[in-house]
Amino acid sequence: MQKLFVFILLFISGIISSQVKSAEFFTIKGDVRDLKSGIAIANADIYLLNSNKSVIANSDGVFQFVIPRSSFNDRMIIAAIGHSSDTISVSELEKNEKNQIFIKLKPQEEADVNLDETTVFSSKRKIKALTAQAILRKAKDQIKDNYYQKPFNQKIFFRAQTSKDKVFTINEEALINTYSPNGIKVSEDAAENFFGEILQFRTKDVLESEENWKGIGYLGVVIFRNIMLSNQNVLYETKPYELKKEGITMYNGKKVYVISFTNLEPDLFSTGFGNPAPSSATGFIYIEKDSFAVVKFEQYIILKPERSNDNDDIKIDSTLKITQTYKNIGGKYFINYCNEKVESNYFSIGDKTLMYTINSNYDLMSEDINLENVSIIKRKIDKLKLGVKPTQNPEYWNNSNSIVNNKKFEF
Repeated sequence: MQKLFVFILLFISGIISSQVKSAEFFTIKGDVRDLKSGIAIANADIYLLNSNKSVIANSDGVFQFVIPRSSFNDRMIIAAIGHSSDTISVSELEKNEKNQIFIKLKPQEEADVNLDETTVFSSKRKIKALTAQAILRKAKDQIKDNYYQKPFNQKIFFRAQTSKDKVFTINEEALINTYSPNGIKVSEDAAENFFGEILQFRTKDVLESEENWKGIGYLGVVIFRNIMLSNQNVLYETKPYELKKEGITMYNGKKVYVISFTNLEPDLFSTGFGNPAPSSATGFIYIEKDSFAVVKFEQYIILKPERSNDNDDIKIDSTLKITQTYKNIGGKYFINYCNEKVESNYFSIGDKTLMYTINSNYDLMSEDINLENVSIIKRKIDKLKLGVKPTQNPEYWNNSNSIVNNKKFEF
């Protein structure tokens, strides 16, 4: 990978006061930005080349990575769609343990799809480039080759936040060990094939949510909507979709098709949302040009207005944005990051005024993946919180990987 502009600035001991010294780990904090514009790169991937440990930058481009000292000879990779990747040796990071690293990734100029429309093999023979529909068909056909098909464990950091008029009502985080007995396989109910146990849990400023589906219990919904696990999405329901090949970009040194989609007949089964029914659904899907692996999926849904269960005078307008990314480990792909943002505005029908807004934000981040000596977990992911009193050890979070909270309270 091309070495790019990485600036490591040595901070004095007091600057990173929250960093805890450990014989087994050290912590690196970083900021990822576009080299030309200086704009933060949201959700950049940061991972170790020769292990399965990884983190994700937040929407401000900020990350924190707790790295095992046993990875001294490894390299840390920083990657983002549309940018050249960068690499830093762990030994250099370990020598400057108290450092903040500033990473600037070079943007890749998007390739013109028209230049890729025809491949010439001889003066008489030409083969046309694939259409958007054909690319999605190949992505679907290649799932078994691209995605891990055996049992595995995946440690996941999951954060669930809900606010009413910008005041938290739910603010929970957990480390969850998941178990997939069948690997990355599609089904009608993805949550049926995923299991999990809460390893560590904490809640901030508010009480723990009591309902199974609230707070970190919402993880089952996020898994259910995963494009690689659920057949209720554009990869399997292409008939009602308008598809367009927008261009080619780069990710981790590989060319990636960018395909936009519009659902012309959105319903419960083509968006995976559930009630209320969607009124529109649009988005993008990013597919590697050579392997046809899906590396990113984005969907924006506007829901049909609904009435409140508690008050017939209240109308609710809601929107949902889903972002999902996938990473390659040893030639096979796994869930890397999932984010759901839900905004619901409550209006008085009689007064025609906005009464209040409820926002929810859910972040799933892969922390580690285990492919050997896999632990069997029997608790289904959609019953994660049911009858469970999770372990809360404040000291655990001092040397753990998570998604750094954004500076601003926004969704």
